[in-house]
Amino acid sequence: MGQGLSIQKCDFMISENNKSHHTEEISTKRLIVRRGQPFTITVSFSAPIHNYLKQMKRTFLIVQTDDEVFLANEAQRQEYILNQDGIIYQGTENAILAQPWDFSQFEEDMVDICFILLALGEHFQREKDPAQRKNPVHVCRAAAAMLNCNEFRSLAEYEPGQHSNGTPPSKWLGSSPILQQWIASRFQPVRYGRCWVFAAVLCSVLRCLGIPTRVVTAFTWAHNTKSSLSVDEYYDEDGTLLTQDKSARVWTFHVWNECWMARSDLLPEYSGWQALDATCQEKSKGLSFCGPAPVHAIKEGDTQVDYDVCYFFAAINAKCHVWIHKADDTLKPAFGGTKYTGNNISTKGVGSERCEDITQNYKYPEGSLQEKKVLDKAYRNMKELETTSSSSTQFIFIPTALEEPVNLFIHFQSSNSLQLGQDITLSIEVFNHSDREKATHLVVGIQALHYNGVPIAQLWKEEFHFNLHSNSVNNLKVSVPYTWFGKELGENHLLRLTAVLRDEDSSYMYLAQEEISLCDSPLTIEFPENMVQYEPSTAKISLQNPLMEALEQCVIAVTGRGLIYRQRNYRLGSVQAKSTQELEIPFTPTQAGPRRLTACLTCLQLQNLKSYRTTNIAAA
Repeated sequence: MGQGLSIQKCDFMISENNKSHHTEEISTKRLIVRRGQPFTITVSFSAPIHNYLKQMKRTFLIVQTDDEVFLANEAQRQEYILNQDGIIYQGTENAILAQPWDFSQFEEDMVDICFILLALGEHFQREKDPAQRKNPVHVCRAAAAMLNCNEFRSLAEYEPGQHSNGTPPSKWLGSSPILQQWIASRFQPVRYGRCWVFAAVLCSVLRCLGIPTRVVTAFTWAHNTKSSLSVDEYYDEDGTLLTQDKSARVWTFHVWNECWMARSDLLPEYSGWQALDATCQEKSKGLSFCGPAPVHAIKEGDTQVDYDVCYFFAAINAKCHVWIHKADDTLKPAFGGTKYTGNNISTKGVGSERCEDITQNYKYPEGSLQEKKVLDKAYRNMKELETTSSSSTQFIFIPTALEEPVNLFIHFQSSNSLQLGQDITLSIEVFNHSDREKATHLVVGIQALHYNGVPIAQLWKEEFHFNLHSNSVNNLKVSVPYTWFGKELGENHLLRLTAVLRDEDSSYMYLAQEEISLCDSPLTIEFPENMVQYEPSTAKISLQNPLMEALEQCVIAVTGRGLIYRQRNYRLGSVQAKSTQELEIPFTPTQAGPRRLTACLTCLQLQNLKSYRTTNIAAA
């Protein structure tokens, strides 16, 4: 063939390829392509290539790709890989609140940060085979391990209570500042995170690495059950939850991730969405996270399947029985206090900002024949695991239902959500279904809550003594002024209402409880009608003080990728009672298409009040 053929130039066609592969926001200087999609490279040789090809009998170009995470649906690819504007659901099952989050998976340096995080996760798991990176199960577990594990230096740190030496979890608006701080501090844990922070950051990392991922919330979640399908809560006679270790069994809500992948390591029916929980909890093969567990296996009660299916199944199917710890140190069952877990499992809808209920992906309808079959199968699987497992994990089963005397019954009538500054108005109905008069003692209370169900403070309590005539009802009306509880609200604005009723004759205890949230924001955002890329514009943020007192030391944090550069903080000082203060935000949009602006208010009286609005920017 004479002189050897050499390459003179190779053009990776970065601009065209990155645009085709939706990676141009990540970089315009490096070739970044996705699995399962063609790309073009132009190679210039030192001599005409056709002369050499004529002398070759056969030429092969072999390219191998891994497409176990390929989603066929274009709208789902846009949502679960490319969308940077997220919504995380919090609140209660009857008042679900949408909280904005910027996943920012295409932000500057994000790809490099994510690969560093992945490499550290592999290092701590002593995984040295680079070929494992083609396995999405491996990638998911390595990334989740870095989020919040006590076994090694994690990315974010969990600590209940005060956050004076860090950022309160509710103040984070996106993943990029957390990951940037982690890198800048040379991998020191970022203070502080909660389950929704861990899930949001993990979503950013996995979307950046090309794995379809979404954030999921369940309301009434049985945490750290040790795979038991029956959990217990203990209250005092005033209705306050007793948690000596500050870790309640049943959380008001819990947030985790789902990742989409084909499971070549499991049966074909287990492909699809996989539950992955980065929040520190039960051990999972030596590490404090769970998953990826096939959602189909969770729904079908296939608790024998690997990757912690049994933990997820227990968390959303366990029944919680309530006990009253009396002053004489005895325990009494609280009739009417049973909680059912795994309610209103929610995620952001595809291509919209609506809440999508995906409970049916995890559970059959309550009380259905399918649900009974699944529970029976799960009991059998867990019992078999209990007898064959050499571990110390105990699998406990739902006990026979207590024989409840159908005598007294308590019913709350209240709003599931409150407006800021609004008083709580309660109607408590106490029914006597027996054929004789009852002497009763009733304690009604309100506590501020952490999101994990642990009370922050007892805000109000009142006791009542009355006799109930046979087959009658007593209706009590109670009003609690906002000034009594407004300053004690935690970062999630959750309240628990409790009523504990004691039958003085039989000493039977009855309990009713309800959790409510303060759900509105005093912030509103307005945009001009027409905005064009690279043309200066102005947004208006209005703060309407809903309280009867001045808001002191008000700061509004504003962020909007493609609209403003990084986060801006505006100090407003005091905002007088029942007054409105307006703030103009100048900006020049640098990116076209749908863009979101988020505002977060912090002041002495109120925390974690966010508002967001999406607008469309016309291309220049």
